[in-house]
Amino acid sequence: MKYAIFTDTTCDLTVNERKAYGIWPKMYEQHITYDGVDIDVHDPAAFYKKLEEGEYEPGRLKTSSAGGEAVAVVLDDIIKHTDHDVAIVYAGISPYMSAGSVQTVKMAMDQYAEDYPNRRFIYVDTQCISNGLGTYLQYLAKYTGDDIETYGRELGKHIVHLFTESDLRYSAKSGRYNLIQRIAMMTMSLAHLNPWMYFPSNDKLSMDGRIRKGNKILHEWVDYYLEHVADDNGFVRIGYGGAKAQERAERLVELLESRTDLSRDRIQLAYVSPIVGAHTGDTVLSFFFKQRDER
Repeated sequence: MKYAIFTDTTCDLTVNERKAYGIWPKMYEQHITYDGVDIDVHDPAAFYKKLEEGEYEPGRLKTSSAGGEAVAVVLDDIIKHTDHDVAIVYAGISPYMSAGSVQTVKMAMDQYAEDYPNRRFIYVDTQCISNGLGTYLQYLAKYTGDDIETYGRELGKHIVHLFTESDLRYSAKSGRYNLIQRIAMMTMSLAHLNPWMYFPSNDKLSMDGRIRKGNKILHEWVDYYLEHVADDNGFVRIGYGGAKAQERAERLVELLESRTDLSRDRIQLAYVSPIVGAHTGDTVLSFFFKQRDER
């Protein structure tokens, strides 16, 4: 074991997945509140059911990082259970999406580096979020070289992040878009349109302006996969929110199986974590894989 890699609750990996993929089981916690009441971020099924039932109104779900004490819990656990020559690596949410969370972890690691001078503490800018981060971590955990920071930075440029939502009210009220964009998103929601949303490696969450209805976007995603996928016999990961998004995710699986050489065991299906879902709503559907060129 050369590296102990830990992450945060935006990675969309369950504890069993983290153990299976070689990621440290404990992770840095982030919180959701609704009108000041905490939401269980580890029960996505219950969270999305309440979204579907209209229990959480758009714009009133708030997310926040847990603070330095929560980082210390993870670092103490790693130090207790690993040898001093195992480097401790934080590979979490892109700073573009949550600069505060990243800064909190980095400050805690700097303090621990002073307190434990015989340990290496490394921060890796993943440029990823959600199941894209979950995809990234599976590749990162296999790295055995001596410069995981450089490798991780380069790897993040190749993990494709594609999203769509049929109800854009949550994103429109997430605080990440200007007034014109918010009006456009609310209009698309009323018309039940599906925009092609993406997160390129230059850290600018973006939206394709073309109009789509139904499952046309799923076919476009498969086309994109066939054109750009890396030749490493890898896998894809599909994230979804509520029940309708899960149905579309299963349709995407069918398309991938029929049009590509992907076998079912190379297609991962998972919830989008409530931390991300608080800003995307229950209709979010996302698609992630490693591509040849930079995303």
